Amino acid sequence: MAPVILTDLDDTLFQTLPKCPPGVEGLLQMSTLLDGSPSGFATPLQQRFLRWLQNGDVIPVTARGREVLARVTIGQAPAICSNGGCILGAGGELDLDWHDRLSGHARETAPVDQVYHAVTEGLPADRFRHWVVDENGLDLYVVIKSNQGDAAALAVLQDELAARLPADWRCHRNGNNLAYLPPWLSKRHAARYLIAAMREEAPDRPIIGIGDSISDVGFMDLCDFAMAPTRSQLWAQIADGNGWID
Repeated sequence: MAPVILTDLDDTLFQTLPKCPPGVEGLLQMSTLLDGSPSGFATPLQQRFLRWLQNGDVIPVTARGREVLARVTIGQAPAICSNGGCILGAGGELDLDWHDRLSGHARETAPVDQVYHAVTEGLPADRFRHWVVDENGLDLYVVIKSNQGDAAALAVLQDELAARLPADWRCHRNGNNLAYLPPWLSKRHAARYLIAAMREEAPDRPIIGIGDSISDVGFMDLCDFAMAPTRSQLWAQIADGNGWID
């Protein structure tokens, strides 16, 4: 039986042009911006890796929302979108049971828009842009990016904003992306829900999790096997201080 592959997309299967190895040829465009301009590219190595993965059933597990995922040239159903805030079925339909479950949890905690205003109040518009990610009318999480792509500035900002965040909210920072998530939202929660359904149908089908960031560990941990790019935030943490790497 072919495996199921739950995989992150950005910085795992492709990345923006500046993040591609210098001088590499044969790049394949994988995603576009809203205006149709190219945004993500897969190296020849990543292209071959993806073709190999497609011997199984590839399920994206991404921070991208449905509309943003639609601009990626990869199978998108089923899929976990918006950091677990949306699950798409095999036909691309919205999983309303999952949506209703999250809506119920959202009513029990601090409203996302309230937290959004708290953490973004006073941020200079010339330095930072920010917004709330939502799906099907449900506010999910907060995103802040540096207009200059300054990851160091986001690291400083994360420390400055920590006191404005409710105690049970989580912060994830990777590159030029600073995200604030309520306690009921994560890739892990959505993957657990999806994996439980798959286990009912095929208990012994192998499930592989692939991701590049420390937040991806949440869903990778639920899989039978886990993989990570060796040039990634996640692998850097694994390798840090490891005496077997010289």
